[in-house]
Amino acid sequence: MSRASSLADAYEVLGLEQDATLELVKNTYKQAALRTHPDKNPDNPDATAEFQRVGEAYNILLKHLDTSHDDSDDDSEDGFANGLNFYVFLFESFMHGRAHFVHRRSSRQHGRTYMSGFDQPHFHPPPPECELESRETVQEEKQRLRRTREEQEAAELRRQREAAVRREVKEKDRQQERLAAERRQKAKNGVKRAKAEAQRQQAEDAAHIRREKMQKNRSAVFQAAREGNTEEVKKGIWENDVDAAGGEVKPGYEEFVKIMPKDPKETLLHIAARKGDLDLVEWLDKHSAEIEERNSQSRTAFHIAVQHGHHEILAYLINQYSPKDSDHKQIYGPPPSTNVLSLALQSHEPQVVYMVLQPNNGLADSCDINNAWSWINSPEGRKAMTRHSKGVYGNVVEKFNDICTLLRQYGGFTPPPTPILNRKDGSSSSALEATSHTEQHQRSQTSQGRGRGRGRGKGR
Repeated sequence: MSRASSLADAYEVLGLEQDATLELVKNTYKQAALRTHPDKNPDNPDATAEFQRVGEAYNILLKHLDTSHDDSDDDSEDGFANGLNFYVFLFESFMHGRAHFVHRRSSRQHGRTYMSGFDQPHFHPPPPECELESRETVQEEKQRLRRTREEQEAAELRRQREAAVRREVKEKDRQQERLAAERRQKAKNGVKRAKAEAQRQQAEDAAHIRREKMQKNRSAVFQAAREGNTEEVKKGIWENDVDAAGGEVKPGYEEFVKIMPKDPKETLLHIAARKGDLDLVEWLDKHSAEIEERNSQSRTAFHIAVQHGHHEILAYLINQYSPKDSDHKQIYGPPPSTNVLSLALQSHEPQVVYMVLQPNNGLADSCDINNAWSWINSPEGRKAMTRHSKGVYGNVVEKFNDICTLLRQYGGFTPPPTPILNRKDGSSSSALEATSHTEQHQRSQTSQGRGRGRGRGKGR
């Protein structure tokens, strides 16, 4: 085995680093010798071999580190021999368990030195330090044990303090990492919230623009209807997807209307019926308009057409939606404050009154006819019916007399003893002629399109 390998093994046996000092080697050797002594390990069969290994390792390191023996080769050999003799002496003494006896015998037997098995004089080293330590007093042993215990306790306290410091440092590191993670999470959440808020605001702005455009298109369609521009109304509904039902201002869209309409519940059908635009009424009816919708006065487009005397629109509605059908009650049911016959009288049109009085339509009962007869023959009614007013065209006196004739005919009333109004020559037959004319017109309208269903297609 090489010298380097021997040194490495020796350091390893004593549990030392290769830069250990000579003093540390000696101290370690003393402790190892005491620990591995066969007398202290009687139950360990390998105690002797272990003790031998410790001694060999010590001799190798002693030779390597003790430079005082490097003056000559002879001194080196003597030092090695002395060290080996010391080991042999110590080993033999421990093996025989009589270290003290050997020492005393060597001094008693005629002053002779102890001889080995080869009868050669050997160097008698002083008692080994481990043996001297074994001779320490009880008090010294107690003091040594106390010092050892104190050192161990101090070392334990030091380890505990160091462990506490390490735990504190780790806890601080964890706390800082947790705070940093929280800050990162908050920043991340802040970015997410800002992004979500930006997206929400963007969506809200887009919705605001879209709603504003929808209301603008809707108001434009209503304005076109009021101006009688039927083509623009159709174009707005067809191309801009304006709903034909409902009032001008959609619920929740009030902020986009600069001037609110006089009647927010007035629909396109109401406007078309008021203006007498039969073509637009038919087109709206086929493009999702709601015939039963009522304005702020609880009047449908039918009531508006009756009030304004547009008998063509009445004929269309009656043919499309039979008044006798219970499903159409919402279309023809009178407003709370009046009845259909009273609205017909306001139109000053005998043809409209005639259509309302038809028993098959069921739009006026005997009570309505009696009330109308009483009112029209009163000074107030006569004045209202014979006065020229806005929207009333033609000879109002003739129309008045024709309406009186119709009420008398369908109500079974007796004519007054004197003429209702002075007439020009030939005018006395005007009521009967009007009655005959209206009956013929009603029959003509009834024969056209009766039984047709309500259209809801999108075709133009």
